[in-house]
Amino acid sequence: MILLLLAGLALNMQSRLEPLASWDNAFADFLAMSSRHNAASAPVVLVEIDDSNLASKPWPWTPLDFTLFFQAALPLQPDVLAIDEVLDWNRFALPEDHQRKLPQYETVLRDYILRSPRVLLGAELGYPPDPEVIPPLEQVPLLRNVKGSLREIPEFTAVEHEPSENFRLSATIGFTNLPANHRRFNSVPMLFNYRGQITPSFTLQAVMLWAKLTPDDIAVQIGSHIALGDKLRIPIDSAGRMRVNFGSLRTKFSLEDLVLASEQSLAGRKPKIPLEQIKNSIVLLSRTDEAAMKLSFATGLTGSAGQLFAAAIATIQNQSFIRPSPLWANGAVLAAFTILSAFVPGRKKLGTIVLGIIALTVYGMIAMAVFNRWLVYLPFVLPVGMVFVFTLIRLSTPSPSKRLKKPVIF
Repeated sequence: MILLLLAGLALNMQSRLEPLASWDNAFADFLAMSSRHNAASAPVVLVEIDDSNLASKPWPWTPLDFTLFFQAALPLQPDVLAIDEVLDWNRFALPEDHQRKLPQYETVLRDYILRSPRVLLGAELGYPPDPEVIPPLEQVPLLRNVKGSLREIPEFTAVEHEPSENFRLSATIGFTNLPANHRRFNSVPMLFNYRGQITPSFTLQAVMLWAKLTPDDIAVQIGSHIALGDKLRIPIDSAGRMRVNFGSLRTKFSLEDLVLASEQSLAGRKPKIPLEQIKNSIVLLSRTDEAAMKLSFATGLTGSAGQLFAAAIATIQNQSFIRPSPLWANGAVLAAFTILSAFVPGRKKLGTIVLGIIALTVYGMIAMAVFNRWLVYLPFVLPVGMVFVFTLIRLSTPSPSKRLKKPVIF
């Protein structure tokens, strides 16, 4: 028991560091995806540009292709229409016939943007090509009520990509940068440091527009939370990131389905998708085709940036933030499995394996019940490691029947 207690204490400390921390995170995401937490579907809709869309209209799209999204969604009264792509056609080599008609296409798209209640368009921060040349300071949304150290907030010195001026003046921009060195994504940036000033990310800007808040309504305590007026509160870490609950309910369907359902609704027929979810919601158009599914989520699945943003927005809207168990709960798990080890020495080796399997099964059921009730995830590495240790010790020692009952005298 003493040996197992020491092993448990070591596991509890090491599980906060990589690579063991990723195991606890994966367990948390498994609980989130498998739980039946009673929360309504969040008012966010992901409209997917999937492989079937791109089979008929290859990438890059023209402004006229994006207009279909606005045509279909606007009559359904969304609160915010968002596109995480950077609408700047100077970056794309369009065919010559489309290039000639580009000004006309951009005018049509701009007219639809102007008709929309609130529009959010993607942009990207970066660095100048020549690090010795300081680029001009560009106008970006800024948060002024910020407390805490900026040392770990991702810092950028230039706006690398942004929508064309025609669209930028009639919409709000949000920065879609994601950490380049992440192996698995279970969190999303909420803040960026643009030349010493804090600017909101695409996710935070979408929620601000939906909640009808200005940057002056936002208060940031780095390492603690972001307060969106008196309405919402978002927990963040010292790098300005928020943990994503991938199990938070949200709606999604393809752009083809949206266009078809919108036509069916206008014709008085019943649509095949829940169009009522769009009203008063954030509607995000994003690529989910095979080429865009480049992110590894902590659930072991791959996904796109748009899927990550939609899950993050749903987490905020439902206030379904998942949290690690407190220190006293970890201590209770440590004590329970230490006491369990007292029943190991007298058992056969097969019985010890069965005991470990039963103990972990019961623990998994308790962890699921705790998560369903409080959105708190219990540790994974600690109990599994302790069961492995006491099973290994038992397998490496003789069975009780094979031990010498009497001393041998020579």
